[in-house]
Amino acid sequence: MFDYLYKESLTRAVHRVWILSDLQQRLPENTRRCLDAGISDFELLGRPAEQIWYLGDAVEGAEEDRLTAMCSLQEEAFAALDLPLFYAPGNHDYDYARSHRDKKPWMPFYEMVRDHPGWKTAAGCEDFFFRTQIGKYPVYFLCDHISAENAWCVTHSRIAWGEEAYPYTDADAEKLRAKMAEETEPMITCGHYGFSGCNRDHALMDKLLPLPPTERIHFYGHSHIGDWVWGKKDTWRRICWVDWHDVPQIDVSSFENIRGEHCRSVFLHIYGDGNMGVFFRDHDRHRFTEAYFPARENGPEGWNDMRLKHGG
Repeated sequence: MFDYLYKESLTRAVHRVWILSDLQQRLPENTRRCLDAGISDFELLGRPAEQIWYLGDAVEGAEEDRLTAMCSLQEEAFAALDLPLFYAPGNHDYDYARSHRDKKPWMPFYEMVRDHPGWKTAAGCEDFFFRTQIGKYPVYFLCDHISAENAWCVTHSRIAWGEEAYPYTDADAEKLRAKMAEETEPMITCGHYGFSGCNRDHALMDKLLPLPPTERIHFYGHSHIGDWVWGKKDTWRRICWVDWHDVPQIDVSSFENIRGEHCRSVFLHIYGDGNMGVFFRDHDRHRFTEAYFPARENGPEGWNDMRLKHGG
């Protein structure tokens, strides 16, 4: 049934996106193995996407030679697909900067994406978002970010170090929220973390609540499906909702089968009327495991009233 739904959806979609996150390995040989599983299955499907959205934690660790090797492996593999790639950094992409606080930050995967022709990420390492579009539909990527001098860093949706030097305030979050509220077409947000109601960290993300009426869906990673150590009660939860909103949040992680359950990712289809289909893929077994079609409603208008009523 899932294959049937996917094939029918593929014929009706006007836009198709491959969304993944959390390859996150310390050893290049593990990166290669997981990458091969995902890429070969994507090829088996006939490269069915016009964009790739990569939601962070491309690497892990602080060993320079291993980080360089893992970045090279991924650049070569994704470049061979000849598709634009959009990237929001996650917490492990800052492991080197965390381990070398006395140096200017080095985020090799972020820098590789930034410099690769046709790929896009935040223009500067201090930027906490960037906006793009797929067709007429706006997409906001919400990013971990760091001082160019390593004076402060935001990961895990909180200020990891240098809080006294952190330059952004609630007013900056409100400016972004106001910008998002000006969108007139169905809007998508994504990043390494979810909003309140997600599987794991969300503190700074919640400064963008309530979401505007045009927000349709949010994609995130960070909480590896099948990872009991960190996932705990939410180990298998792939779909949840933003608190006080009828806005679904999709956990796409993880693109590895060592810490996570299997090499997984998500395919997003956008139809001509702005509706969407989401398809969960198991790359190890070459199969779709679930399909989801979000509702039109999102109901954020009463967010403040409900939050006050319930003591938020």
